[in-house]
Amino acid sequence: MRKLTLVAALAAGALAACGGVKQIGYVGASSGTKSNALKIVEVDADTGAIAVLGSLPVANATYIAVNRARTRLYTSLADPKGEKGKNGGVAVYALDPSGRVPTHLETLATGHPAPCHLSLSPDERKLVFAEYGRGTAGWVDLKADGTFAKETLAGIVSADPTGPNKPRQDRPHCHCARVTPDGKYVCIVDLGTDRVKLYSTETGSFVRDLVTVPAGAGPRHITFHPNGRFAFLLFELENYVTSYRYADGQFTPVQQLKLTPEGFTDFSKAAAVKLSADGSELYCSNRGHESLAVFAVDASTGALTRRGIVKLDGAFPWDFEVLPGGKVFAVGFQKDGALRTYRYDAAKCTLAPLAAAKELGSIFCTCFLPVSGGN
Repeated sequence: MRKLTLVAALAAGALAACGGVKQIGYVGASSGTKSNALKIVEVDADTGAIAVLGSLPVANATYIAVNRARTRLYTSLADPKGEKGKNGGVAVYALDPSGRVPTHLETLATGHPAPCHLSLSPDERKLVFAEYGRGTAGWVDLKADGTFAKETLAGIVSADPTGPNKPRQDRPHCHCARVTPDGKYVCIVDLGTDRVKLYSTETGSFVRDLVTVPAGAGPRHITFHPNGRFAFLLFELENYVTSYRYADGQFTPVQQLKLTPEGFTDFSKAAAVKLSADGSELYCSNRGHESLAVFAVDASTGALTRRGIVKLDGAFPWDFEVLPGGKVFAVGFQKDGALRTYRYDAAKCTLAPLAAAKELGSIFCTCFLPVSGGN
């Protein structure tokens, strides 16, 4: 079994001495000379200080999920020794109470390239994934201990006509897989074909399209409100987000809003969409405009009110996390390979830079959790 290799003990000790509430973070990046690993970091939620604790030798760890009990970590990967295009998979790690020392339990090959997105079903009995390069997606049931019931692995290969926005829509590109709050359906978001399709979690069969997606808009990620009644779909290529009412597999559009300022015409593509813990705010990252768009969420209707578009000081904010407590944001930047923290002032809708850990590689995903048992 592989365990964490510590590479920054002095930095970790200095951070512990600060005495703030610590958050363990897992930072995934594409393979390469600087990023062929899943980095483990620790962030002080009071000061934003970052310490790089170590890394796991995971190639193409481009998305991460952690269960609610914080005992299992799931990551996408590519086997460097496998046949290119068929060497993708998912791995599960056991987390100790500190979160600092993940222990490898099992790897499951998918037979396709490395997934770009994965998530857990609400009951945490299913891991669903999407793969961008060849437009595949799938899921696998999980045993009671969180490991894979390998015989249940199911896959979908998209063969739908592509959208008009070339070259990005040159073929199917599944970009996100997420189970609906009622656990009945898997949503497969396909940027290349402008489709979001629902599949039954019981039979695995196609049910219907979520909604009619505008041609060339390029849907990327979907997320659901904590109350289970609303969904938010991010469109990468046209830079907007749409809110929907959700009930038993039916999605009713509520509102659509742009993510960049009026009059902005330079290059920018939306990346991540996430909610605050209480669902009162929605955040979307803009790569190119280098910003986060912040929206207030009406919990009774799903309507959005844009509070601001806040500029960031890095290049290509691919993924981000709102740390527990909601006062600090951690943002991973793909082009400059830095993880940066910001102090969030909710009243003013501002983000003030706090700290940065650089040269982590081309960052594609971040995932944070509180540390149990203090320092």
